[in-house]
Amino acid sequence: SRRSRSVGRRDRLVCASSSHDGMTARIALAQARCKMTLLEKNRVVTREGTIVSALPHYSRLGDILFEEQPMASSKQGGTAAAAEQLGSMSLGGRGNDTEPAATAKNGTPAKKLCSACGKESIALKKCNGCKCVWYCDKKCQNKHRKEHRKECKRIKVELDKRGGKLDLGEELDVGPVGKVPQREECPICMRALPSLECLQQYFVCCGKTLCNGCDFQHYMKSEGVRTCAFCRTATPRSDGEILARARKRVELKDPIALFNLGMSFRSGQLGLPMDQAKCIDLLREAADLGLTTAQYQIGCFYDNGEMGLEQNKEEANKYWVKAAEGGHLISRHNAGVKVYENGDRVAAMCHWRICASAGFKSSIDYLIEDFESGFLRHEDLTKTLWSFYDARAEMKSEDRDVHIAYLKRTGKYREEYDL
Repeated sequence: SRRSRSVGRRDRLVCASSSHDGMTARIALAQARCKMTLLEKNRVVTREGTIVSALPHYSRLGDILFEEQPMASSKQGGTAAAAEQLGSMSLGGRGNDTEPAATAKNGTPAKKLCSACGKESIALKKCNGCKCVWYCDKKCQNKHRKEHRKECKRIKVELDKRGGKLDLGEELDVGPVGKVPQREECPICMRALPSLECLQQYFVCCGKTLCNGCDFQHYMKSEGVRTCAFCRTATPRSDGEILARARKRVELKDPIALFNLGMSFRSGQLGLPMDQAKCIDLLREAADLGLTTAQYQIGCFYDNGEMGLEQNKEEANKYWVKAAEGGHLISRHNAGVKVYENGDRVAAMCHWRICASAGFKSSIDYLIEDFESGFLRHEDLTKTLWSFYDARAEMKSEDRDVHIAYLKRTGKYREEYDL
C-alpha cells in the first residue's frame, strides 16, 4: 500500500559528533533492534546514505540513538498521548505559529506572503506545480526557483499521480504547528544563525558566536590579518593562549566555553590531560545553564556508556528531551524518527513540522514523504512550507552567499551544509 511503502524509509537519525579542533561527524542508523553504526572520522551520512565530509568549527554534537519505547498509536490519543509519554516535550499549541487564516474576519480573502520577497498581498499567484506557495509575479517565482525547485518537483509528481487531487481523504489530523524555537542571531548582521553549527564560529575572546559570512567578510577586508570580527581581538596563536582565554570565559560561566573545555579534557587537547570526570562535570554545568548541545552530548554518553558513565537509556532520553525542548533541532528531528518507528505517525509529523518551520531541511523532506504516502494533508504541508521558506530566508544574507560561493569555488562546500 502507499502507506506501508514509506515505513522502511525512516531508518536514519540525523546526527553529528565532534571534538574541539576537528570533530568527528557521525550518523546512527535507528533500526528495529536499535543497533548503532559509527562511521569513520570526519564523515557523516546523508539521509540517502551518501558519505560526505564534515567541517565543524568547534565542539558540538555526539552520537544519538533514542531508546525504543512503546508509544501510543495515532488512533489512541494522538499527539496528547505522545506528548505525555515524551515528558514535557511540546507537540502542539499555537506558540509563535504564524500561519495565515484562509479568510479575514470580515469574510474577504486573507492576504498571503510572497515566498520570494515576503510582500503581503491578496493578489498573489499560486505556484502551478506544487499548489503550495505564492508569488507576486514571474520574476519573484524565478528568483525563488532554485530554493523551491526540489520540493516543488516532488509534490507536483505526487499531485499528478492523484489526477490533481490535493488529498486522498485518508490523511491524519496533525493539528497546528507547535511552538517553533527562536533562533539566535549573529550579533553583527542580526540575521538568524544558520541551523547547522559548522556554518557558525565561536570566538573565545568575547564569547560571541558569529555567522561564517560576517567572519569571512571581516577576514577578507582585514587583508588576511586574523582578528575577531566582533571585538577585533587578535586570534590566539598557541594552545596556551586558547586555554588561557577559555578559562577566563569559564570563570564567567559561559556555557559554550564550559562545553568546549570539557570536550578538550575528553580528548586531551590544548595540553590538558585526558580526564573523563572533569569532562562530565563541565558538560553538566553547561547543560544546567541551558546549553542544548551539552544536554545532547551527555545524553549520547549515557546512551553509549562512555566517559565513565554507566549505560542508562532512560537518563539518555531525558537529556535528549531537554535538548529538543530547548530548541535543538537535531534532537527534535530524531525524536520524530523514533516515535515514527514506534507507530505514532502523528507525533512524528508534529516533531518534523516544528523542525521544518525553523528551517531544518531534513524535516521538510520527511514531511513530503508523508504527503506522498498519504499521511499528511496538502494544507498542512503548505503551511509548513511557508514557515520553512520564511525561516530559511532569515538565515540568508549577501555575505553568507559570498562565503558559500567561496566554499564551492575552492571545493570546500559539503552537502550537509544544506541540512
